[in-house]
Amino acid sequence: MASMVNQPVSVFSTYPSDTLLKACESQRALSEVSAQQTANRCFEDAISPDRFIKILSESGEFSHLLPYGEGNDYELLIANVGAMPGEHQQHAKQFAEFTLQWRGIEIDSSSFNADVVGNADVKTETGIVEEEAQSLITHWLLHAKHAGLFTSQFLFNALEASDYEVGLQVPNAVGKFTKLDTQLYADPFNGAITRYVHPEFEDALVDVIVYPFLDQLSSSESELLPRQLQNDLQKASATADLQHLTLSQLSPASRYEVNSSLKGWRLGLSAVSETSPTIYATTYVFRLQDKIVKVSTTFPPDFSDSIVNQLIVNVQVPQESEMMKKVRSLLLNSPR
Repeated sequence: MASMVNQPVSVFSTYPSDTLLKACESQRALSEVSAQQTANRCFEDAISPDRFIKILSESGEFSHLLPYGEGNDYELLIANVGAMPGEHQQHAKQFAEFTLQWRGIEIDSSSFNADVVGNADVKTETGIVEEEAQSLITHWLLHAKHAGLFTSQFLFNALEASDYEVGLQVPNAVGKFTKLDTQLYADPFNGAITRYVHPEFEDALVDVIVYPFLDQLSSSESELLPRQLQNDLQKASATADLQHLTLSQLSPASRYEVNSSLKGWRLGLSAVSETSPTIYATTYVFRLQDKIVKVSTTFPPDFSDSIVNQLIVNVQVPQESEMMKKVRSLLLNSPR
């Protein structure tokens, strides 16, 4: 069975929120117990954080779960309160709160409770706690699955990134090339990619990648666009070195004009080896609103120019997102 979550996820223990503590303390009103008894039912980390991590690890839902690991985009913070082992009482519940963050930004928080099961006379305390922890984890995993917490669509929505499903318009066909599909990247700053395929030549591909640029809207295209191609050239050079290919610039990065109102930049590359056919890659970059539209082909400029000219005039991009408005405001006000 495939894992639900393929991205690396760090998991940590954290402090319970006031909301979780109040939910636990509300047991006093339900069961008419004293304040002292309520305190005994609302210990922080009543269930060991390692027990939650163990159950998550054994669930099979995560391909890369990293307990207390640093540096991952996704972090799951778990807080729990309840009765300590040996102090389970009638009507007591265990409470857990799961907070999911992406690069330090909270994108979801949910809490669940589990009834205390069994009693110490019938079952060991370890067994009781294990069932409670399992129940809380099961509740959260079901929530994660139904909400699609680890999907690109959920992340884009949570961060108020652009809605590419609604706002991105690309043609269904360009010449003999037909649209295969459009997919969101895992990172909202990388946007979305649309691929076009050819019915006769399987190696002939056209990719349209649309993503927001981090610069201010007032930025000059003469600086913004060449920088995108420079990044591509660096990556291509590194790949060529690894694969022992000789990289050449068929068309060095330069201005490219589609028509009088639509201008961009173009870079044409070829990679040659003694043992395999020549590889071609031509990349075009344009600015539409606050987005970069990058069109990449697997053939030389002589063949790709006409395809790109037909395609780019029919591309519409989403407007500036709330996410990017906030990012640009922070960058503008940050110290240089």
